Amino acid sequence: MSRITHLKDGSMIKADVVESFDSAIANPTNSYTDSSINWNFVEADMYMDLSGVYASSYIDECFAVLAETEVLGV
Repeated sequence: MSRITHLKDGSMIKADVVESFDSAIANPTNSYTDSSINWNFVEADMYMDLSGVYASSYIDECFAVLAETEVLGV
């Protein structure tokens, strides 16, 4: 199930971007042995999934917002 998330300018983050982020977060290979998230791997997975569709600046902006949301639990 996808959630609605917005960028700082108020525009909605596309559902496939949120799904890519959520999938990368859930991937056990993107976590350290202490179960903390390896954000570099999450971002890399998003680039692999989305770089053929979206500009890198959009992926970067979405990743920053989604990671902040995940860390803060907002």
